[in-house]
Amino acid sequence: MFAEARITGSLSLSTVAVFIRRRANVLLLSVICCLPAQVCAGHPGIIKLEDAHTFRIDSSDFLDAQFAIELSSGAEEAVQNSVPLLFELQVQVVEAHTWLWDSVVIEITERRLLQYHALSESYQVKDLNAGTQGNYRRLDDALRAAGKISNLLLTDQSLDRGPTYSIRLRGSLDVESLPTPVQLIAYISSDWSMVSKWYKWQLVR
Repeated sequence: MFAEARITGSLSLSTVAVFIRRRANVLLLSVICCLPAQVCAGHPGIIKLEDAHTFRIDSSDFLDAQFAIELSSGAEEAVQNSVPLLFELQVQVVEAHTWLWDSVVIEITERRLLQYHALSESYQVKDLNAGTQGNYRRLDDALRAAGKISNLLLTDQSLDRGPTYSIRLRGSLDVESLPTPVQLIAYISSDWSMVSKWYKWQLVR
């Protein structure tokens, strides 16, 4: 028979929890130290808007846009080691007010997941909104696909035609979605801070 282990007053549950957390932190730091040096430092990544325009079909407004994505050396090294990167392309329709702050009336976040598959030696980009995916031999082509918005429905006839509306657009790398060891690096390294500025222009209806 096995003797039942009991935690006595000299070893409280809180003490055990602290011990476990410390051991976990040591393990994570060990993993970080084993990662290639490029993951921790190097040139910064860049996300910027190359082109964007809206168009109307049957009284509905649509958006086409293309972001240029340049990975930091750390992010590129992570991709080559099959770490998935999640990019978020945020789109907002903003209503202008004369006496109050402008308000966001429509907000859409397009999500693109980029991952390298060593077996097929290809880069896969998943459109998490549409449920589609594409495979690319070159990283540059995969990044172009990750930064592309095509025929995105913004508004329909239900949007009031009276007020003035603007489009706001921004691209970013979702650090929260990274595996924990890489996430810790991203928090302490500015090279991983890949967020574009907000781009804004008036919606012509």
